Amino acid sequence: MCIDVFAPQASRRARGPVASWVRRLAAGALLPLAGCGQSASTRYQPPGPPPALPTNADLRAIWGDRESDVWVVGNAGTIVHFDGRAWTLSPSGTTEDLTGVYGTGPNDVWVAGLSGTVLHWDGAAWTVSSHVESTMLLGIWASGPNDVWAVGVDIDGGAGYLRRWDGTSWGDLDVPDAVSLWQVWGTGAQDIWMVGTSAQAGGLALHGDGKRFDPVAFDGGSLRGVWGTRSDDVWVAPYQGAMEHWDGSGWAPAPPTTTQPLLAIAGTARDDVWAVGLGGVAYHYDGSAWAPSTTGSSAVLWSIWTDAPNDVWVAGGGGTVLHWDGSAWAR
Repeated sequence: MCIDVFAPQASRRARGPVASWVRRLAAGALLPLAGCGQSASTRYQPPGPPPALPTNADLRAIWGDRESDVWVVGNAGTIVHFDGRAWTLSPSGTTEDLTGVYGTGPNDVWVAGLSGTVLHWDGAAWTVSSHVESTMLLGIWASGPNDVWAVGVDIDGGAGYLRRWDGTSWGDLDVPDAVSLWQVWGTGAQDIWMVGTSAQAGGLALHGDGKRFDPVAFDGGSLRGVWGTRSDDVWVAPYQGAMEHWDGSGWAPAPPTTTQPLLAIAGTARDDVWAVGLGGVAYHYDGSAWAPSTTGSSAVLWSIWTDAPNDVWVAGGGGTVLHWDGSAWAR
């Protein structure tokens, strides 16, 4: 199987209401199915625990342009912004559950969610860029303002689902060999990875150049997160089992096998990688081994973003935002 993104596609059919199981999946009920030039010492460091959030909504994704410009999104259209001093609610204009956030700069931020919802921030306000019923977007990533990728599930088709913004319009297609695509990430416009669950209920990894994607053979379970530093240094986080590493020719598991399912992975360098998941679990890779990191939380940790080894942010259920300052987690 390969995916030719620009092959002619039939028009997508009219879509019916989103099935109830999709709503429960987005809420976490069906988890099993589904800056440069600064030294660490001169980077901004919040004084003590992060300030309180103005919401208790389940928070599903986090991303920042820098340590004083952090966005968190979650259920019922919740978007919260951190300016380095305080968190404030940002009116999204939607009540859809929001599941992904990524940007290329302070005035170019993209958010994905249920019903194929894609929102765009231009530095002043959020606008709806896309809406497709009977679909659910789970992850979003961009190499630039004119190259945005969103992945998820086509509910009617029972398949993984892919959307791409080229700066003018959105194109989409189903990924038949997948029942879901959970995350998309890349090092650039010609080096992109997508991960999810295969039609055989195992892990699915796809790698491509922005025009064509091919499967990368993977023997483990469903994959929920992907991150790396270059095309031959890629980590994937499975829902169950050990993290696995791609060296350009094959996968290798990296013990230990996690005690809780993993949902997201991110890092800053080859020797600074984090993974988070259910039950407040967090693991850190220092270049030689993975080790657990006690967060002090029991929440479902859905997403992680890091700007530096001493500036790591995690978003999770019940309005949870955690911050790692290089020595401890604070909430």
